[in-house]
Amino acid sequence: MSNLRKAFPLVAAAAFVSCAFAVGAEQKKAEPISREEAPRLREARAAPPPDARQYCADVAAAAGAARNARQEKELLDIEQRIAKRTVELEAKRAELQDVLDRYDTLLKQTDERLVSIYGRMRPEAAAAQFASMEEDMAAAMLMRLQPKQSSAILNEMEASRAVVLTKKVAALSSLVGGGKKQ
Repeated sequence: MSNLRKAFPLVAAAAFVSCAFAVGAEQKKAEPISREEAPRLREARAAPPPDARQYCADVAAAAGAARNARQEKELLDIEQRIAKRTVELEAKRAELQDVLDRYDTLLKQTDERLVSIYGRMRPEAAAAQFASMEEDMAAAMLMRLQPKQSSAILNEMEASRAVVLTKKVAALSSLVGGGKKQ
């Protein structure tokens, strides 16, 4: 019997709790929801409380400001990298232009020296050199020489080669300025 007395308070408490749930369940079932109230109840359940809305609005503004600050920093970093790269590319362009200028000067000097060398050669020796040269190069060299030197060299060449070079010189002369010497 003593065990029953010890368990009685627990059984009574359990019975009381089950009765309370049963009464609460009956009350909820007893209240019918009208069709007009149903959308309002759904809205009330779905809508956050006013404090939550204010918190979200405050957080959204701060989050937007933080996002904008981060994007602005990224853009500044990109601008700095672009500016640095532009300076590097401009330096490379200037260096390349310097190399091209030196190359053009060297070509002109070499071309002038080459013309001078062929101009000082005996016509027979120069004719042998021009005979084995590419047609365009030989014609260009003949155009750069003095007319007296060019005619002496052509005079020493085979007639067929001299005719081909003469035609090339004439074609190049008409392209460069109507036969004027460069």
